[in-house]
Parts: sequence; C-alpha cells; structure tokens
Amino acid sequence: MKSQLRGSSQQRPGFALAASLVAVVVIAALAAGVLFATGQEARASGGALLDQQTFSYAETAANRAIELFGSVGSDSIQVGTVISYTPEPDPPLESTVFITRLDSALYLVVAEGRTMPSYPSRMRRRVSIAVRTERSDAAPIRATRLSYLAWNALYDL
Repeated sequence: MKSQLRGSSQQRPGFALAASLVAVVVIAALAAGVLFATGQEARASGGALLDQQTFSYAETAANRAIELFGSVGSDSIQVGTVISYTPEPDPPLESTVFITRLDSALYLVVAEGRTMPSYPSRMRRRVSIAVRTERSDAAPIRATRLSYLAWNALYDL
C-alpha cells in the first residue's frame, strides 16, 4: 500500500506548489475585493455626511434670515418680488437666501446651501420656510413660522 501512495505522488510533481499558488491568488482576490468594498463604503458615507452638512447649513441660513428679518428690508418689497443675499461663507460651504413676499404678511424664505466651487465634490440642498410677519408699535417686525408649514426640504427635479 505504501508503494501505491508513493507512486501516485511521484506522478504529480509540483502539485503542492500549484495548489498553494491558486490559494494565494484566491486569497489576494478576496482581499482586493474587501479593500474595494471598504473604499466604496467610505466614499458613500462621506457623500452622505456632506449631504447632511449641506442640508444643515441651508437650514441654518434660513433660520438666520428669519431672525434678521426686519434688517434685510423685507417690509419694503412688493408682493411677488424676490430679494436675495449671500451670507458670509463657512468653507467648504456657502449659501444664498431668497425671500419672496407672498402677501402683505406672508413670506417664503428659501435658503440654498452648497459646496464652494473649489471643493472637489458638488452638493446643493434647499430648505424653504413659510413665515408670517407681526407688527407692534414699539417693537420691530417679527417673523414667525407658520405652524403647519414649519419647513420643507426642496429637491431638484
């Protein structure tokens, strides 16, 4: 029986070397696949994080516009007119705020947050907030959100 085993191993010289090379190639392919998948996941999560930061920046710009409502000249614009201004950027993000007068006391504040053109990834998000203005003789104009339309995320179609 020993002679049969010894004879069969002599018929296949280098089999262990070939089998080990195949195993190394398979393991290397699996490792490359894992590295590729990890890189793609990191890139996707980085994009999701940038999207959330851009959205938060747009929402912050809209809220700041509502806080400073009387100082941007909103009372002097005609119904249907849009005024816009660009707050100071916070690299890599910048924003533009658009205020539209809908009625004598209703306004729509739309803020667009976006990455700066020099940033490698382009991202843009918009938030709109409907507000009503209130006046009193002693106090300046005050804007409050409409309770049933607090804010809305806008998407490009």
